[in-house]
Amino acid sequence: MRKSAQVFEYGTLAVGDQGLTQGHFDALVRYNERHGGLFYRVGHKRLHFGSYVGLLQVGCLSIEILPKTDREADGDKGKWQQALLDMLRLSGLLDVEAAPEADLHLRRSSLVDLYLETFLRETENLVHAGLARKYRVSEGNLHKLKGRILFSKHVSRNLLHKERIYTAHQVYDRDNRFNQILKQALDIVATLAVRSGLGAQARRLLLSFEDVSESRNDQTTFDRLVFDRITERYQRAIKLAKLIILNYMPDLRGGGEEVLAILFDMNVLFERFVLAQMKRAAGRFPGQNLHIDGQVRRTFWGTRRIRPDIVATYDGMDGRELAILDTKWKIPAGGLPSDEDLRQMYAYNVHFGSHRGILLYPHASREQIPIEKRYEASAATATAFEHVCRIHYIAMFDENQRLRKDIGEQVIQQALLAG
Repeated sequence: MRKSAQVFEYGTLAVGDQGLTQGHFDALVRYNERHGGLFYRVGHKRLHFGSYVGLLQVGCLSIEILPKTDREADGDKGKWQQALLDMLRLSGLLDVEAAPEADLHLRRSSLVDLYLETFLRETENLVHAGLARKYRVSEGNLHKLKGRILFSKHVSRNLLHKERIYTAHQVYDRDNRFNQILKQALDIVATLAVRSGLGAQARRLLLSFEDVSESRNDQTTFDRLVFDRITERYQRAIKLAKLIILNYMPDLRGGGEEVLAILFDMNVLFERFVLAQMKRAAGRFPGQNLHIDGQVRRTFWGTRRIRPDIVATYDGMDGRELAILDTKWKIPAGGLPSDEDLRQMYAYNVHFGSHRGILLYPHASREQIPIEKRYEASAATATAFEHVCRIHYIAMFDENQRLRKDIGEQVIQQALLAG
């Protein structure tokens, strides 16, 4: 019987809680060890979660790890489940359609179901439209000449079979890397202990891949994958298949405790989400000629580089201006940034020549009041370079407790362009 558990980031889950068995625990320990202890800490029959959010499917148990900024020990899990889906979708980290909150409650769907549903739907669309065909080279011992003769192999294999010819020839069929990736992901979904309907759908779709060979794909496969005009339509399905394939660990010891983990560092997710929202909102400020960039790197020391989360350039009172924004998914103690955060922004300002650095935190309480203070002049910069650090708290939810749709405008108006 399928079970589900929900915990918040930096929370714990012990054996015996919410359906976690010793078998599940052992499988998750092995999975974490395989990934260098990256996703959570292991205690005595207890998992200590950190900044990674998302899902863990282990055997028949689905564990959802949700973000949270509420100070209450037991926040609204439904609200944060929906917020996580929205942030993943809007940031572009995962092409999954967020279902309405009421629908989530009625169906009691886990995040893993929603991810796998999206993958199966994308794959089914590809099957209905016709799987892509490509040319490939096929070798074989044939009874007639087809393509070119591979003389070394022909001589070694056909010394006693004069009626055959070993050749290499081109074949135009569906047995290509793109379809092989989808088939491997479908095989995984068919074996997972997820909702029975999903497993049945995966097995049904596999019937359309009978002429596609088995393959074992890894990160190198995806790094080398090149989409063209024919395979452009595969991008969404391949993106989801990649998550499934690279994050799956089969049970090699028996017992049926396979593990599928689709986890995201909440610090990275928050950065990507705010960046995407600001880029979408930039066009609504035509008077500022606003440009938002998240990939600006500069050499800092030797071969080392620094990269702030967001660099914004815009038309200000004194001409073209530049500002540095850095996202922090945490609640600063006492409503004030740490010395480490302030030093980081100081380095960004000086190195990029920015007169304004902005620290962006999620809003969680009334004591979080936006402030802006000037950095004191140093012996090196004297008074020729004046710069400030502004602290802004992002209001994440609207009055209906749904993720706000105007977060990009909020940051631009209240933090970036505020006087």
